[in-house]
Formats: sequence, C-alpha cells, structure tokens
Amino acid sequence: MTTHEDQQLDEVIERLTIRYPTIAPAEIADIVRHTYDHFAKVHVRDFVPLLVEHHVREELGTPTGNIPPIPD
Repeated sequence: MTTHEDQQLDEVIERLTIRYPTIAPAEIADIVRHTYDHFAKVHVRDFVPLLVEHHVREELGTPTGNIPPIPD
C-alpha cells in the first residue's frame, strides 16, 4: 500500500464513520481494511479506495447519519 492510498483509505473510513454513526469507527475500519485486502492483487491501483468505499457502502446498507460532501 502506498502512503497516498493509505491516506485515501483513512478518508474513506472517515466518510463512512459519518454516514454510519451507529457503527463503531473501529468496526468500520476493520470492514474497510478487510475489503481492501480483496483488491491486493489488482494492478491498476488508482480506483481501489473508491471501489472499497463502494463495496463497504453496499454491505452496510442505508446510511443512518449525515452524508458527507464529496471531497475535491
């Protein structure tokens, strides 16, 4: 994992923590890291954090908190 990719995953965890306040942040981080592991062998890394966020959102379902703005 590159430093940039790690930073992007931290941002994914932060956004998901806001979207799902009833789920412990540590649990969300575990889900994100577990999902990230499924993309370990992907050669094109540019979209991995986005794909991870998409898969985790599908797994968690309807948000229970505020939807954070899309980052620039």
